Amino acid sequence: MKRSVSVVLLILASASLAFASSYIGGSISIMNDTYSEDSYKVVFNQVAVSLEGASYGSTSGRFGIAYQFGVGSSTPTFETSILSLEGDPTSVLTGSLMGTVKHILNRDLSLETALGYGYTQSSYEDSSSESTSRISKIEAKIGAVYELNNDLVLLGGVRLSIPFSVSKTTKSGSSTTTDTISLESGSGFGTYIGMAYQY
Repeated sequence: MKRSVSVVLLILASASLAFASSYIGGSISIMNDTYSEDSYKVVFNQVAVSLEGASYGSTSGRFGIAYQFGVGSSTPTFETSILSLEGDPTSVLTGSLMGTVKHILNRDLSLETALGYGYTQSSYEDSSSESTSRISKIEAKIGAVYELNNDLVLLGGVRLSIPFSVSKTTKSGSSTTTDTISLESGSGFGTYIGMAYQY
């Protein structure tokens, strides 16, 4: 009896791995977030290491939730009609939560398209103050998931975004102020590659 139960559990476990749909792992991304305010443009060039994953409702499910959270380094640039100034590299936080649709091309390769909320937080300093920008954006992802074996998948793709809210906190001496930026325009673009465990 115990042997029969063990065989059944082994078959079920093997079947679940053969039709694994969700995954969690890590990725390396290169991103660029830009927004314009008044007479200048701010550009954040970023490199981040992220936790990357997606969860689908069932092994054959096409609809799910994709998520990403990362930390890294950002190099801010300020551009006007006259000049361009590049700041020192600082820390950056990124994150996203999106609804996703999976398109199965064959046994080993699937495409994912996702849309939802994205977030970037980056700081920069000058001689007299430190500022932190928080960018909320509509983000889209188009990516490929390639199955190496029953446990591991390769990830890769692009992210596109449009900011809809930017706030800036500035610290100067003992004074701290937070302002909401009046956006004129903005965009984001990036690529990512990684590896994940599928379940």
